[in-house]
Formats: sequence, C-alpha cells, structure tokens
Amino acid sequence: MAQLDPITLEVLRHRLWMINDEQGKVATQISGSPVVYEAYDFNSSLITPQGDSLFVGVYTTRLSLSLHLATKHIIANMSDNPGFEDGDAFVTNDPWAGASHMNDFLMLAPVFWEGEIVAWSGIAMHEVDVGGPNPGSFTVGAKDVYGEGPVIPPIKLVERGRVRKDIEGMVIRNTRTPELNALDIRARLAAINRTRQRVHEIIRQYGKDTFLAAQAHIMELARRGFARRLLELPDGTWCDRGFIDHDGNENKLYEFRLAMTKAGDRLTFDYTGTSPQAPGMINCTRVGLEGGTMSAVLPMLCYDMPWCPGGVMNQIDIVSEEGAINNARHPAAVSMATVAAAFATGQLACTAIARMLDCTEKYHVEAQAGGALSQFYVVAGYKEDGQRFTGILLDQGPGGGARTYKDGMDVGGVPGSPCQGIGNVETYERLYPVLYLYRKLGRDTAGAGTYRGGAGTELMIIPHRTRQPLDMTMITHGASHPDARGLYGGMPSSVNVRLCLRGSNARQLLAAQLVPAGLEDVTCEKLESRYPKDRFDLQLEDALLMGSCGGGGYGDPLERSPDLVARDVTQGLVSREVALHVYGVVLDPVSGKADTEDTAHERHRLRQLRLLEAVRPAATSVRRGDPPGRPYLAGNAGRPIATCLKIVRRGDPFGKLRAGPAGRPYLACARCGHIYGEATEDPKMHAATRQIPITVFSPWNRFGMVEHMVGREAYCPKCALLIGVQVGRKADPPFSDMLLRL
Repeated sequence: MAQLDPITLEVLRHRLWMINDEQGKVATQISGSPVVYEAYDFNSSLITPQGDSLFVGVYTTRLSLSLHLATKHIIANMSDNPGFEDGDAFVTNDPWAGASHMNDFLMLAPVFWEGEIVAWSGIAMHEVDVGGPNPGSFTVGAKDVYGEGPVIPPIKLVERGRVRKDIEGMVIRNTRTPELNALDIRARLAAINRTRQRVHEIIRQYGKDTFLAAQAHIMELARRGFARRLLELPDGTWCDRGFIDHDGNENKLYEFRLAMTKAGDRLTFDYTGTSPQAPGMINCTRVGLEGGTMSAVLPMLCYDMPWCPGGVMNQIDIVSEEGAINNARHPAAVSMATVAAAFATGQLACTAIARMLDCTEKYHVEAQAGGALSQFYVVAGYKEDGQRFTGILLDQGPGGGARTYKDGMDVGGVPGSPCQGIGNVETYERLYPVLYLYRKLGRDTAGAGTYRGGAGTELMIIPHRTRQPLDMTMITHGASHPDARGLYGGMPSSVNVRLCLRGSNARQLLAAQLVPAGLEDVTCEKLESRYPKDRFDLQLEDALLMGSCGGGGYGDPLERSPDLVARDVTQGLVSREVALHVYGVVLDPVSGKADTEDTAHERHRLRQLRLLEAVRPAATSVRRGDPPGRPYLAGNAGRPIATCLKIVRRGDPFGKLRAGPAGRPYLACARCGHIYGEATEDPKMHAATRQIPITVFSPWNRFGMVEHMVGREAYCPKCALLIGVQVGRKADPPFSDMLLRL
C-alpha cells in the first residue's frame, strides 16, 4: 500500500465521501417517482475495484449495503462474458445476486481510467412496480418467488455509454409504471456519470496511484477505528428475540433470534435458531441478512466515523443457518424482504447493540430503545378520467426509540435510515385519487418509560376523484404484537393498526363542513381490522385508518417526571388512561396538572401491586454464604449499568461477606441496593417477574393477538424497580438477554 501524507488522505477521504453524496442528490433531482424524491427510498455507494464498499449514503441503508455484493457477483461471473468496457452499466433486481428484493433495482458501473477499473459506482432505487400479480409487486398470496415479480439477474443495460433498447424493453415491459421506471434508469445513469466525472477530476489532479492508495487507506482507517471502538466496549453476549406476523398467506408468528457477542475487537452476530424460511413473501436472502445487520451497526457504532462498510465488516462475523427466514434459499418468496426479514434482522441487532452501549459509562448516552417499521400501502385502480394508476404511499412514520437521557423523536423514522422520509400529503393527493382527512401524531403509540419513545403517526383517507373502488395492499408487521422494544425497564410500543371503516359517514361530515380528527369522530356500519399483509377493495363510502407505532421507552415509567406526563396528555400524545395506569400519574380534572400527593400514593400502590403479583426468583447464584438480597456496603456507588443496575463490590460493615481482597463484582439494584447475583449473570434470572396483557402497554393493542401474546416484566424483588420488559408468546419462557464477561 503506497503511503499518503495525512493531509492528502483527509482531503481525498472527504472528496470521495461527498462524491457519493452528490451521486444520491443527482438521482433525486431526475427521478419522477415520489418513492425516491419524496420518501428517499433509495441509496448510493462508491465501491473499490475489488468490489468492497468504500462509502454508502445516508438514505435507506439496507439498499446500498447490498450494492457491493452485487458488484462482487458481477466481477466473479461476468468479467469474461460479456466483459467490462468504459461506459458500461449493469442492472439487476435478483435477491440472490445482490438486490434486497425485486422492487429494488440496482445499477452498477465500472469507472475506468486508461483502460483500468479504478472504482465502481452503484445506486439502488425502489421502484413503484416491477410487475407480478399484485400492483406494487408486494405479492400477498405468493408461496414462492415464481408467484412474484420478474427476477432479472445482472445484465448489461448500458454498453459503452449507450442504453440498449432491447434490454431496457425487457426491464420495463412487465411493470405497471413503465414511464417512472424508464425515468429512474436515466436518474441512475446520470448519477453514475456524475461520479465518473468526479473520479476523473481527482485522478487528473492527484494521479491514479494516489487515488487507489487513498481507497486502501480509507478502508484500513475504518477498520482500525471500528476495532478501537470495540475495544472500549465490554465483552459479553447480548440477546434479543422478535417476531414477524403473517407471511402473506397465514397469520402465524415467525421467530427471530440473535446472540451478539463482543470479544476484544471483534463482533459476532449469531442468528442461529431463527425460524425456517416461510411459504410467503416475508423472507430475505443472505443479502438482506447482511444489509439488515449493518444498517444497525453503522448508525449505532459508527455515528462519528465515515460510513465505510468494507472496512467495518472486516471486524464482524455474521452467523446464520442457510434456509432460515433471513437467509432463505431459492425459490423462497422475498417480495417483502426489506420491510420483513431484513428489517427484523436489523431490529434485533439494534436492540443488542443498545444494551451493550448502555453497559458503559462512556457510551451510555448513545444507547437508544428500539424503533419499528412504518406502515405503508399500495393503492391502484382508475382515476376519474379513466386513467389507470399504481402508487406506493410511504406516508407514515414510526416514532424513534427513547434515549437514555431524553424522549425519543416523534415520527423519528425507520431505524438505520437517517435520511429516509415520508411523503407529502398534497403530493399524494395530486397524484392519486385519495383524500386525507387527517395525518397526525398518534396517541398512545409510544412505549412508556422514564423517557418515552417517540410517537408514531395516525392517518385516515377516503377515495376521492374516482368512480371505482381502490385496490389496496397493506404492507407491515408488528400488527399482532408490540414490535418496538423498550430498554432496561422501558415498555414496548403499540401495535401497528389498519382499520377499514365500511360504510362510514366521512363524506357526510365533510359535506357538513366537519373534519374528523380521530376514530371517535366517524361512525361506520362495520369496523374491520385488516391483516398486516392484506389486499382488499376500499369502496367509495369506506374510510381507512392506519396507525403506526411509536418507539420503545427507556427506564421504569413510574420514574418519569409527572409534569412530563401531564404535558404529554395536554399535547394529545398520552391518554389519561395510560397516564394513570402505566405512569401512575393522577391529573387534576380541571387544570390538567399532576397532583403531587395523589401521584406519589398511586405510584406506591402500583409498586406494591407489582410485588404482590410477583413470581419470586426460584434461586440465586450468590455463593460462599452470600445471602441474596443483602445490600452492599453503604457508600459503594458502583459502576452504573443503564439507570436501573450497578456493578458493585460486595461487602458489609463487618467485612464478613467480602470474597477476596477486593470482593467479587455483583449486580445490584440502583434504587435500593438489592443484590441480584454475580455481575456475569443476567439479573432478570434472579428478579421478580409477572405476566401482563399487551393491552396494558396501549389501548391500540386490543387489535393485536391478545390471546397469544403477553408482556413479561422483571423488577427488583425489594423495591419493584423495573429492569426489563419482554414481549412473547404465552407458552414461551423468558430468555436471558445480557451476559457480561468481566
């Protein structure tokens, strides 16, 4: 590797970073698809000549994190035939060759200098439609990939700078939106051509050897920086489990498992035990497995580093069983991969990383409770003038997870995609025959906690400027169970909700100049809760309500400031019911302010109720005569783990319980000093527990699988401080999610 002086390296690092960013901006300015220019469901990547990811953009990360895999596939399989020439560009939507799912078309192009490939440029965009049985190409009802949209392996679309019309015709022939797809091809090509131009400018100024050396140095800097960060974090294993509900054919639960182990400067994500691939649209290939994992790693561990996945991945191992739902074999159905198995994979990784960060004093402030998937839907049919249309409406936003020091961001967006957005209501009303009655922050969507999660959105639409019913396809998960996890005593979010109001009076209300602001303002003949993967007709007199969940909470809700709860109630983010029964806050019926004395009594009552209903720990790991539950020596502040636990050295005023010169490390309750057990064991295994209905978390959860899903609280057996909340099936035992190695 040629040496570069530090100033030149830093200049080139930032120039290449900005080149990739400019590539994305060019694409959004040319695309005619609101999926791209409104919701930013696309991303770009600059890639080394060998096919390693040098930089990725900050939009929908799961898209760009697969571009290097497609590049490696093209290098391995197409170098001799058809070969590479200056000005070439390849496209693919093959999930076994680098695409996340069929809607994500990738364009990859070699960048030449004097006959040698010096880089690759790549950009991925989500197309509104690529064909198949269902408008929007999310194929509810498909059993395998043969029942979904066409799969196109890597193919040379642009040859020496000219678009091949025969190949372009094959790419866009099957889509319901050929004009948009053709324009997106030009948008990708323009972006890549701009990248070629910028790379050539650098080489003219600095020379080819310096340009290639800069890439190698950037990769190594990213690897070393990430390795240093890992060395600052504790060794241990952090676990998480989650579910996807409904596979597009049957409303059943598929389980995801992760054991993330950090040892020295390496990080291993082990998904062993995850459910086998499903007979439906929710699977992802190895592409989605890696993309989902890295969409958690980059924003949570590399937030202050250049996003150079090729360097970071040198310190990461990803373990998975082939044939699992997030590592599916051909011919699995995968049309929902990015917002199903790939997303669920990243969600587990986010939670495990957050738990690890919260075990350190330095990075405690970077931990964040779980976020969730936003809901979206495909609408198709005919406009008033008879013109046929298909649209994907990415117009809902989930709340961000709570921080360790602050509430989560309301409508914080999809985790791992910092710049992804939601569409503009007026844009969608202009393009499609729908009318929004409202779109607002959803009440009781956020997970409760000392710091609550951010609120999600709630909206209601009706058909408008059409004479025919609308063909609706619903796409989400987390409808049967709360999906955004709380952290260290924080509670999970609400479920995602889709309600069809058959025969509503919405049009009559508008005719009377009354605009409904919620479900309670509209009457209907029948209220239908639709499946998370569903296709149905929305009749002219119907209305559709969709509620996206918020983020998970952080810390025990009974520790939240009563004034903050009162503010949330006033702002319509929390109901009085949740304020009283979850937060234990009694509000004055006139002023709306928290009653200090009554709130203290109510919180004491709720803590006593926890202890009364508790299942006590059956055993403890404390040995050598150390009685469980005995408080540690007064004045021993200990090292904090989150806000509910401390690592302490066990002792008492008489020195009888000390084990060795310094004493063994134990985990203690941060509120009362109760000893759970040794610091190398999961404290939840020695906590008091109780099982609660998921409707406790939010009134919206009555639309979930209330008969099958439960919440499990773990808290201090002495003072009832919550240290963890898990959501699972009634028949499943609680699982260990933290094992420190001190």
